[in-house]
Amino acid sequence: MFFGTYLTGAFGQSQELPRVKNREKRGKGSIEEVKQQIREDTEAVIREQEAAGLDFVIDPAFWQYDLFQSLGNIPQIVRSRKHENWFDNNLFYRWHLSIAAPLPATTGWLERDLPLDLLPKDGKFMAILPSPYSIITLCNISGYQNKRSAVQDLAELIRAEALHLVSLGAGRIQYDEPAIVQKQSLGSLEQEDLELLKTALEICGTLPGIATSLHTYFGNAGPLLPFLKNLPVGCLGIDCRKTNLSSILQQDFSGKELALGLVDARNTDPEEPEELVVQLQKVAEQCHPTKLWLTPTTGTETIGYTHGIKKIEILKETKRLFYEKNPK
Repeated sequence: MFFGTYLTGAFGQSQELPRVKNREKRGKGSIEEVKQQIREDTEAVIREQEAAGLDFVIDPAFWQYDLFQSLGNIPQIVRSRKHENWFDNNLFYRWHLSIAAPLPATTGWLERDLPLDLLPKDGKFMAILPSPYSIITLCNISGYQNKRSAVQDLAELIRAEALHLVSLGAGRIQYDEPAIVQKQSLGSLEQEDLELLKTALEICGTLPGIATSLHTYFGNAGPLLPFLKNLPVGCLGIDCRKTNLSSILQQDFSGKELALGLVDARNTDPEEPEELVVQLQKVAEQCHPTKLWLTPTTGTETIGYTHGIKKIEILKETKRLFYEKNPK
């Protein structure tokens, strides 16, 4: 049984980075100092991921403020100045975008915000892109005949950038999908929502030569698992803080990779690696995924740098214990 580990989103900032940013805002520092601190902190987090033996390495996203920021690099997309709460977290982002038809399948918009010179080029770099369905659900879309045509257009845009990132060394693409499970949890999910997500992933969910992952979080995926596991992506990621493990154990994931967010990215309390191994073994035995991954529920940005590093250590120790009990 293959078992691996990786991070799934933005990392907690060091104490120094907010200080440098605030100095720049007050006119007492420079943007160059901010860029230098971001670079130093990015290098440090990449080293920590590599030293812990994580199977994929991500950009800690110190330059990005939210999931949709990089879409604002596309001239046809306008970012709102209004701050909004990001789901049920005490985080505020300018994440509303105004997107008007037609959108060209342009590339390089996420690349502009990535430290590609610091990331591995051997296929171990994982890029994170927003799911087209979450974009049309959370942003202002205009100029399209219907939501289906909008999600198709956005899926083509996402696919083009994903393929571009693969050409630059990415070995895995993660599509972040918080909206579908949140709507399910709120009781507002309709059949159209499922059809829109499926339509999008039929365009961008399968890429030549590499695996893709649909990572869900901020909602209970349990009732949707029979649908989600059959979507055209290589891996399904589940926030196990919101989704009970018992609902996962009821499903057969044969032919699909499964990423379990058993490490709580919103809680500083440390998980016990021994307990995680027991849960992972149970899933491996009962669900039969082609590959099993342990990840945080989502990004660790709310718990800070030090606790984020501790979560990496938990991933490392759990992987060691898992293979100690289940030799390759």
